[in-house]
Amino acid sequence: GCEFAMACDIVIASESAVFGQPEVTLGTIPGWGGTQRLIRAVGKAKAMEMILTGRRMSSAEAESAGLVSRVMPDDRTVDEAIDVAKTIAGYSRPVIEMAKDCINLAAE
Repeated sequence: GCEFAMACDIVIASESAVFGQPEVTLGTIPGWGGTQRLIRAVGKAKAMEMILTGRRMSSAEAESAGLVSRVMPDDRTVDEAIDVAKTIAGYSRPVIEMAKDCINLAAE
């Protein structure tokens, strides 16, 4: 779940959501870019702690660390995500694509 969230452009989390990389507790390492994306999202120190210990973080901590865009009450999360998607969909597709490309290039 955390790797999937990190692959998204915008992450709107519910108040009850938790994020983690528990693979070490199963005798393996995160896949699907989990190690690379997590360090970019939360920094090396937090990524090391989460990956090496399997510690999970609350949605509030994930927001503070930059892993999620914002946190919503559980009963509003899906509606808010749909509203954000509708807002973006209402803009020029080529402009949105260019903006995403610029942001992604700057983040590399």
